[in-house]
Amino acid sequence: MLNANMEIEKQKSSLRKIILALRRAQSFRDIEKKSGDIRRKLFTFVPFSQAETILFYLAMKDEVQTEKMIEESLQKGKRVVVPFIDWQRKEILPSEIKDLTKDIEIGVFKIPQPKNNSYSPFSPVNIDMVILPGLAFDRKGNRLGFGGGFYDRFLGKLSDRTKLVALAFELQLVDNVSSQSHDIAVDHLITERGIINCKKL
Repeated sequence: MLNANMEIEKQKSSLRKIILALRRAQSFRDIEKKSGDIRRKLFTFVPFSQAETILFYLAMKDEVQTEKMIEESLQKGKRVVVPFIDWQRKEILPSEIKDLTKDIEIGVFKIPQPKNNSYSPFSPVNIDMVILPGLAFDRKGNRLGFGGGFYDRFLGKLSDRTKLVALAFELQLVDNVSSQSHDIAVDHLITERGIINCKKL
């Protein structure tokens, strides 16, 4: 069992390097265009339209960009929650925001997060939808992150009714992401080419 787990971690590490290199090789123009395509698909997605409270990740420069999605959601009257990272305890603390430009700053590892004086705790069980990042995904919804386990631990605190939706570039799709018993798959995956219902596959 130990050897099997070690092999899985080795495969994940190799896949992280490959996908990260592909993602970082994109031009800013390509990232913006693809992110716009993904945003339009998200906003026509019925479960998103029905969700009242949404947790968005705050994107780094080579990820699917969420800034315009957050701004538009706030304009539509949705409650928006973002991750506040507690680095000592290695956990995500949901924080509600009202104004993206006033409430957010660049934090550790250049990851955007709420300013300390803007931190507004929000119960995970009251979140209707979580918009997730990731490095690689397969069509069954298995997700490969950076390996810190922040989202894995956070997802276990959500209500069973909370929808999990990942945003990714098409180049981040792979045939298979090795998963373990504690891993939680996403319900839907949205790329610049379409929306994948992972639960049907």
